[in-house]
Formats: sequence, structure tokens, C-alpha cells
Amino acid sequence: MPRWPATPAPGALGPVVLGVVVHGPVLLARSPGIAAGLRCVFAHPGGLHLPIVARATGVQAEAAGRRTFPRRDGEPQPWSGLLVTLTVDGVTGPADPVGPTSSGGADSFRSEGSWWAGALPNDGRLTVTVGWPAAGLAEATTVLQLDPLDDVADRVVPLH
Repeated sequence: MPRWPATPAPGALGPVVLGVVVHGPVLLARSPGIAAGLRCVFAHPGGLHLPIVARATGVQAEAAGRRTFPRRDGEPQPWSGLLVTLTVDGVTGPADPVGPTSSGGADSFRSEGSWWAGALPNDGRLTVTVGWPAAGLAEATTVLQLDPLDDVADRVVPLH
């Protein structure tokens, strides 16, 4: 199974640009006390950028924090964060986050990160599967129909 890299391949973005919003926010998964949502999908000529946020309360917040933050005794804690799998044009693979940040305490937890799919779907569909079993978030799959992608290169906004 191929793996979607955490960051775009060199040159995938061309000059530094702001991507085009091709899908708005959507709830991706919800279980009691925990949920994950997609802020939007940004399209770039070389792929799709997906900022995703997860939030937990109560016992799920405590479970998420235990698996994210270092243990007090200094022993390494294996991290098990939000699991994301992407499908573009029939190619399915796990995706790695770039720049994940987390914060929280005993009663609330929040994690945000960005995921990258290094291709634009020919059919305009992106399948996103998320889950975090160790924190109580059951796996769920969402199929997104993206706005037209044929002129993405003309619609991105350069930052130079």
C-alpha cells in the first residue's frame, strides 16, 4: 500500500502559493466524547492540502493526552495520533501529518495537523478515512466531491 508523504514533493507547489479552496468544512468522524473535522481542502497544482482538527472531552481527552504527551516518569510513550487514509483515483494509502500540534488537560484535548495528497483526482473525488481507536474515535470514511480542479494552476495565489 503506498503512503502519502507528509509534505509535498519538491516542486509540487511551484512558487510559494496559497491553494484554492475546493471543499468547505466537514465533520469526518464522531464518537462519544471525540470528533475529527476537516477545515477545508486546498488544491495546488501538485496535490491537495488537508488541515484536520480533532477535539476530545472527558475520558476521551484523558486517553488522547496519555497517548500524545510524554509520561511523567520520563519513559518514552508511543504516540498514536489521528490515523488518516486518503484515496485519490483508486490509489489508497495512509497519510502522515506535517506540523501536528496538541494541547489539553484532564477535561479537554485538541490536536491539529495538515495532511497532503500528492495528486489531484481526475474524477474530482477524494476519499478520507479517519480514526483514533486508542482515544475512542471509531474509523469513518467520507467521500468528498471537490469543486472543479481543471484550472487550479490559474487560480492559486502567488506570494511573491
